[in-house]
Amino acid sequence: MWPNYCSGDYVLAFRHRALTFKTGEVVVVNHTRFGNIIKRIERVENNSSLAIAGDNRLSSTDSETLGLVSIKQVLGKVLWHIAAT
Repeated sequence: MWPNYCSGDYVLAFRHRALTFKTGEVVVVNHTRFGNIIKRIERVENNSSLAIAGDNRLSSTDSETLGLVSIKQVLGKVLWHIAAT
């Protein structure tokens, strides 16, 4: 499966302090090791941390490598995506 989000794509993300997160949603995360990354939520842990992974399971970095991320690291929930051509 090819990744849904590629380098050069544009995304519109929304962040609000009362924002809730659900499995399957796409988020922009400020990761301490990888910088700003776009990943899909695999699961929500105690509503304070997220397990995230990429859509391309064969070549994407998943939560085993990324570890759980804090909701405070989430820059926003992706609302709109424009693919670069």
